[in-house]
Formats: sequence, C-alpha cells, structure tokens
Amino acid sequence: MTTTRERSVKGAPREGELVALRKLAEELARQRKERVTTGHLLAAIADRRSVAADLLQDRLLDVDVLLKAARVVTDDAPDAIGRAVQRAREFAARSTAPEPSGLHLLYALCQDRTCAAHRAIAQCGTDVAKVRTHALQLATGIAMPRRTMRSSIPISARPLLAPSLPPPVPPALVSPPLPPPPKPQAKAPVPAPVPRPVAPTPRKRHHHPRPHAAPPATTTAAATNAQTFALDPKAFPLLTQMGTNLTLAAAQGQLDPAIGREAVIERTLDVLAKRHANSACLVGEPGVGKTSIVRGMARRIAAGEHVTSLDDRILVAIDPPVLLAGTGMRGQLAERMSQLLAEVKKSEGRIVLVFEEIHALFGADGGDEGISELKAALASGHVRCIGTSTPKEYRRVIEADGALARRFSVVEVEEPGDDEALAIMENVIPLFEGHHHARYAKEALAASLRWSVRYLPGRALPDKSISVLDLAGARSRRRKLAEVGPEQVAEVVAELAGVPVERLLETDAERMLRFEALLAQRIVGHTDALARIAAVLRRNASGFRTRRPIGSFLLLGPTGVGKTETAKAIAELLFHSENAMTRLDLSEYAEPHAVSRLVGAPPGYVGHEAGGFLTEAVRRRPYQVVLLDEIEKAHRDVLEAFLQVFDDGRLTDGRGRTVDFTNTVILLTSNIGADVARPRPSTRRIGFSPDAALDDADRREATAYADAIVAAARSALPPELYNRLDEVMAFAPLTRIDVAEVARRMLAALGAELEKTRGIRLDASEDAIAALLDAGGFDPEMGARPMRRTIARLVEAPIAEMLLRQEVRRGDIATVDVEDGAIVVDAVTP
Repeated sequence: MTTTRERSVKGAPREGELVALRKLAEELARQRKERVTTGHLLAAIADRRSVAADLLQDRLLDVDVLLKAARVVTDDAPDAIGRAVQRAREFAARSTAPEPSGLHLLYALCQDRTCAAHRAIAQCGTDVAKVRTHALQLATGIAMPRRTMRSSIPISARPLLAPSLPPPVPPALVSPPLPPPPKPQAKAPVPAPVPRPVAPTPRKRHHHPRPHAAPPATTTAAATNAQTFALDPKAFPLLTQMGTNLTLAAAQGQLDPAIGREAVIERTLDVLAKRHANSACLVGEPGVGKTSIVRGMARRIAAGEHVTSLDDRILVAIDPPVLLAGTGMRGQLAERMSQLLAEVKKSEGRIVLVFEEIHALFGADGGDEGISELKAALASGHVRCIGTSTPKEYRRVIEADGALARRFSVVEVEEPGDDEALAIMENVIPLFEGHHHARYAKEALAASLRWSVRYLPGRALPDKSISVLDLAGARSRRRKLAEVGPEQVAEVVAELAGVPVERLLETDAERMLRFEALLAQRIVGHTDALARIAAVLRRNASGFRTRRPIGSFLLLGPTGVGKTETAKAIAELLFHSENAMTRLDLSEYAEPHAVSRLVGAPPGYVGHEAGGFLTEAVRRRPYQVVLLDEIEKAHRDVLEAFLQVFDDGRLTDGRGRTVDFTNTVILLTSNIGADVARPRPSTRRIGFSPDAALDDADRREATAYADAIVAAARSALPPELYNRLDEVMAFAPLTRIDVAEVARRMLAALGAELEKTRGIRLDASEDAIAALLDAGGFDPEMGARPMRRTIARLVEAPIAEMLLRQEVRRGDIATVDVEDGAIVVDAVTP
C-alpha cells in the first residue's frame, strides 16, 4: 500500500522540490506527534535523494539523528519555515538556478541562527559554518558534488523513512560483523539478491566524474574504515549529540594534517597507552596548535600509523560550555555527567574524551556535583581523556588540586619555530585560496611570518600568522583582488600592531645607514652622540637582536641642549610619528609606592583592573619610544623596577600579564652633573662635531667636561641600572653658533606654518638672527629654550597683531630685519 509520504515524494517533480520538502516535514512531525519546525524540514532534506542530502550524510547527519535533535530543539521563530523557503527562493534566483532546490533551502536554514534547524545541526556537534559554506559552493558551482557512501541496508529495512535512499547507519561499538549463516541444505539454492545494489550499471547511473576515480575496492575499504569508528546514536545518544567524533572525521578525510607536530603527537599517544595516569593534558599558550595536535592524533589512529594498542580508539571532542549548559539546577550536571561516563564505559575503553580548555570544567563554573564523579572515573582509569589548557590556567585550576593533577600526564606544547610555522602556513593556504577565491603569493607567506613575529609579540605562532593571512585574504576578496601580496599583509599587520604601513614595506638599509644624518637635520650639534645612537639602532636593524629593547640610552647634560628633542626625532624617524612615544616625568615618582602607577595596583587594591600607565601604553603600542625624564628624581624602588626591562625586555604588570619591551627604544634623561664646570665660551662650535675647527685645548676641555658628567651619573645611579644601559652620552652646552642654527630652524618652521595656513611668506635676515641672540635668545646656561621665548615675543607677537589689523594679507611677505639696533617686522606686497 502506498503511504502518504510516498505519494508526497512521488509528486515532488510536479509540485516543486521546496513544496514537497515542506509537506514531507509536516508528515514527519505528524507521525511523531510533534509540532512541525525547521528541524523537521532539515530532516526532510536529509530523507530525499539530492546533493544536499549527500552533504548532510558526509557529516553523519541522517534522518534519525536530525529527528532526535528536532525533538530536543523545539523552540522556533514565528513562521520560520515560510521565511526559510522564501530565502531559499531568493538565493536560487541570485545563483541563476532554474528552480530552488533542497541545497538552497539548506543554505537558508544554516544562515538563520534563530531557527531550530541551525541549533539542531550545532547540537549534533557539526560546524554549521562549514555546512553553510559547502552548500554555497555546491549551489554556485564552485565545488563539484560527490556521492556519499550509502549503506548496503535495503530501503525496505528502514521502519519509518522507507521511500528515501538510506544514509549509512553507523554500527555500535561492537565486534566486527559476523559472517552470514550457512544456507540450509534442504532447500534448493536461490539466486541471492545481494549483487544487485553493487552492480556496475546502477553505480554508473549516479556517478559524477572525478579527476582521479578510486577503484571500488579502495572506496569499500575507506567506507569500512569509517564505519569502524562510527558511533551508534541509539547506543551513545549523549556522545553523538554533544560530541564531535574526530577519529571518524579523520577517516573520512575531513581533518587537516598536523605539520611539524610529530614529536608532541608521539608523546601524547604514549600517555594514552599507559596503564596508569593515561589521561593527557596539553599545556601551551593560546594559538600554538593544541587543537591541531589532537586532530593529528585522530588522523594517526584512523590511518593506523604506529598506533598499536590504540588503533581502535575513538576521540570524541566535547566543548565544556556545551556540557555545562542548562545545568543550573542542582543535580542536573551530575545526571548528565553520569550518563556521559556510562556511555564511555560502555565502549570498554575505546572512547577517549577530548576537552578543550579543560580548566573550565574544574574551575568555578564546573561546580562540584558531576565533576567529582569525573575525577573518580579518571582515577580508576576506566575513563581516559585529553585536555588542553594554558600554563596559567593549568597552574591555577589543575595543579592547585594535587589529587586532580596526578590523574594527568602533562605534555608541554611549545610555539613552533619559523620553519615549522611556514610549513603549517603552506599546508593551510589551499583552504584559504578556495575560501577567498584569491591566490597567495609566496612573498605574502614569508612577510606574514616575519612581520607577525616582530610586530605581534603578544600572540603565538602559527595562529597569529594564519590569522593575518586570513584577514588579508578577506580584504583582497572584498576589493576583488586576484592575489594576496605583501601589500595586503602589510595593511593588516599595520592595523593590528599600530605601525605605519610605510615602515613595513620600505627597506630600512638605506635609511638606517643615513640615520645620524637624518637626526642631524633636526638636532643641532652632538654629532658624536647621534652617531653612537645610530650605531646601536643599526645593529638591531641588521638582525643582531636579543631579548632586550632595541636600544637603551642615558642622555646627560644641562637643560635646553636637545635631549627631549632627540627622543622625538628618533620616534619620528624610526616609527614615523612623534606620537609614537610615551613620556614619563619621573619627578612624579619620588615615592616608593609610585611603582604601582607604572605597572598597576596589586590584586585587591583600588584600580587593579585599570593596569599601569607604562605597561598599558606599551602593551597597546609595542613599537614606540619610551622617554624617562629626570631619572635622578625618581625613588630607587622605581628605578629598580626597570632592571628586568633593560635586561630581559619584559615587565609584569599588576594583573600578572607580561608586557614585551623588545620593540621599544628607551631614552633616559638626567641633569646629573649640571653643576660641573663648563667649557669656556667660544664663538666656535665646541660640541662633538668632527668638522668643527677646534684646537687641542678646546678638545681636551670638552672631553674632560663629558667625562666629568658621565662620572657624576655613574656615582649617582644604582650600578645595576647603569650597567644595563647600551650607551651613556653627555650633551655639551650649545654655543652661540649652535643657537643661531636653532633660530634659523625655528623661523623656517614658523614660515612654513604661515604659508600653509595664511598664504604668507616669512623672510628673516641674518642680522635679525644675530639681534635675536643679543635680545636674550642665547644664554649659555639655558641652551635653546630662551630662543623659543625670544622668537615668540619679538617675531610671532608682531605678526599676530598685523594679522588682526589686516595689515598683512595672503600673498604678502612678512620680513624680519634690524633697524637702529631693534628688530622690526614689516609686510611687503610683491
């Protein structure tokens, strides 16, 4: 007799596939006496012969599994089915399909996070995003459909869903299937109907062309291997609903290989093969590849590569938040945990639980109800698990509990080296190229690795390099670029690290070779000191890097000689911005408790969550200049806090986070030795310029002055701090010639600003500059700062009055000259 469902399926070609699927979903819900939801619509897709059903079948989402999930997930948005059908039709119209199909409907269901079908897929442990992406690729023709391995169970054997092609029914964890019973001797032999399903003609009827078709024997062997690691949803309902069968996914070729992790995989497999303490905990920083190691183990077990005694293990990954979800009432967690452990014990040691971020189970969120039962099961050895955790969380949660720590064998996971990280990136690049529809240049991979190591120190390889490549691919696809090159990678790294793109793309060699000359364009005098600074920075740029800052310099000398200006010039030349600098006035840190302002208050104190001023600034912008002004006024405890910065390039803040200083330039300024007898005034430059015409007496006097200042600083500062500095330099007082050059540069900057904003040129004569020096602009005790005040009083103020009176207009020239010994500012119209 023909059933209602059979009639609906037979009528599908006449009434449209979406209508037939909707009627089939209603029939499924009515047979199970349930309210129809999008979960039943998803089960209807899996019940019909189609590419969408094959896609679901590849992930072991057959009709029975989806109907069980639909029974659990019943809350659906109003008219969710109607909206899903409408979105499927719109998607089919955009993809120029002749008519909407179940593939378009599956894509629409995976897009709607509010519908029950989306949650049903997630509850079955399947990545909804991957299902959606695969459906999109199949619907748009990017990927070719492939036939799923169907079960050999005849259609008539299915009790409820007879009309559709049956998906494979995973066997329970039992012994291999027994051979068929011998035929009775009394009856005549009857032709067996078995060969029909595997005859060549029906197989070719549904065959899709492949570049390299595998022989039937290989396909059968692969299907048998996959069935070996499958779990029966009826025997293991909680594991199939909440967990992801990694070994089965590996047997089906859905997991990527773990490159460069063979040693760690070997150690973890050894732990699983132990008799006692046979649960492993992978401990490593976020992003080092702990999840990839677990997947690599699943691939090794599925392939049977050197896994004797472990060749039948099934790794089932369970997300701790999913396990803890909905267990707020007392006893719910214990009940769920008991069922989970019972299913694991039913497998007689074959199932190995995998918990990512396992500390979430045993921490405050885990409670004490079911966790004590899990601890007892781990202690007895009947349950094995693999957990992942970070070093900090492992020490805080697991290591603090001695009884729990004994149940695990710790496997340290270190960050891979550059070569290993590059091999991992080359392995995942084909997946990114298929997703972003763009080709990755080899230079982009090398640039991502090099720049992420240098500019993203707070994250670990290979995660940070892969994330950069993924983001660069997404940006290239949005801009319709066919290739991802170093330029796109540079944009991403520049945004993440706060570094100008120009610094990433330019070659530093030419600029670093001329670094002291570039500094001299802004700093007057002190040629020898600038050359020593440039030598240290060149050494770092050439690759001789250590775990110390790029450079640490102590600049000594009286006020106004250019120590702070040197810090600004280094920030602009090295990091392309004067704002790439954090300035601390250490005269505000004269008390010992001021250390908390640098690194943050300790736990339990007010402001603990805010962090320290210095550590937060460097953590947010690791590439910058750190200027410590007037270090002689800081308390000794504050100075000693910088010891590990100068030596190891790191500082731990009040929240326990390690801040990296290896990409900073640290400048310390001090007026120590300012009372040392200064060199006699001279009209010639008596700084450290090799091209100055200095006589022997001047040179000896200048050298003695510098030595005296350095000796004073060495006796005043803690020796352990002084000994960690790269260079200690004394800036000599500026001469009259130096200050005159400073005046020229100040007037040039003023003229550029006037011409840019007002369209007015500024012309200052040499006589005016000499008059500015005589009018208070030059003071041997004060350096260049008096000149700034003198220009503001005698040049800027008169020009401001002329602008307000409209005596000087756009296109005019403001002249600065001397008449009768006084400075005169006038306006000239060309």
